[in-house]
Amino acid sequence: MKNDARQEDPVYRHSRREGILILALWGLCLVYTCTYCYLFGYLSHEPHPNPVGPTLGEWVGPLTAFDRDPSTLTTPLGLGIPDWIFYGVILPWLLCICATFWFCLAYFVEDDLGEDALATGGANAGGES
Repeated sequence: MKNDARQEDPVYRHSRREGILILALWGLCLVYTCTYCYLFGYLSHEPHPNPVGPTLGEWVGPLTAFDRDPSTLTTPLGLGIPDWIFYGVILPWLLCICATFWFCLAYFVEDDLGEDALATGGANAGGES
């Protein structure tokens, strides 16, 4: 029996590669933003009275290092917003905008999808049966 390797459609291969990159970038930004804003935001990390499972302090170290008093919040670049909002939300958004421009201009592959049935006057062109 002959071993015929299936030929993968290049349009599918490119779109899968681009989709994986987009999802990976989205996931990375989600994890960074949620983690940074949780650790450096206004929340006080006092232990829950009835914890279930390992405490967060076991994962990231003593949480007292992350406690924030509103008087310690700085306003980077004089924008009048807390530093954790700038570094946890605005900066990742700006980096994602730059990554989007790079993706669209340098990484995205525009594939030829073939001829349009309407343009060639092919049968069944208008969805007619």
